[in-house]
Amino acid sequence: MPAVTRLDLNAAAECSGRSVITLRRYIRTGRLPAVKDGRKVYVTRTDLDAAVAPTPVAASDNELKNWARRMAAAAPPFRPEQRDIIVSTFTSALGGA
Repeated sequence: MPAVTRLDLNAAAECSGRSVITLRRYIRTGRLPAVKDGRKVYVTRTDLDAAVAPTPVAASDNELKNWARRMAAAAPPFRPEQRDIIVSTFTSALGGA
């Protein structure tokens, strides 16, 4: 059986692109299993990869529509020059239709 590679938090932060503070938060919340050996904290590469992997977000069409409505309601109105750019872009994309 192959040996498990342990990384200290500095190496884990470098490998994952997360900060040591974020990794400590993951450990504290149970998202990232860790082992303390003396004064150092270690994680396995497998556990690290699992903890930082993106998690898919599943939202229904209604949830997405409601979110879009809330964002549109909170957004400032377009300035006339912005509106002109948008109309021009759509017009040329649709072939002048």
